[in-house]
Amino acid sequence: MELKRREFKDDPIRQLELAAYFTHCNLRTCHTRLALLNAMIIFVKAGNLSTAATFASRFLGTNPTTSEDQAKKASQVVLAAKTARNRGDVSPFVVCGATYVPIYRGQKHITCPYCGTHFVASRRGKL
Repeated sequence: MELKRREFKDDPIRQLELAAYFTHCNLRTCHTRLALLNAMIIFVKAGNLSTAATFASRFLGTNPTTSEDQAKKASQVVLAAKTARNRGDVSPFVVCGATYVPIYRGQKHITCPYCGTHFVASRRGKL
């Protein structure tokens, strides 16, 4: 997902979406922290401090003891977001495991009975 995000240099909204999606992957804690920090930085640069603060809060919730500088940055983002608003908004979603497109709340989709991955409805019957 991160490699795909880097391909979208001309589409900042898609970059934000993919960065946010990656934070929802079931990764080891150390890798989740990296995804959260990356998403936080990308959202701050895009001016979406409110959403960046959610990533920062999630990062701080992982008890980052080894990286004081990163925890300090995340705390600063949370404080800055108290008075700021987003420039744009990303709606609640799950990620299609095949196409990496967002599946927004209320859209029809299918779920793999084995691993729980979500897919767009057009992927029904395909491996």
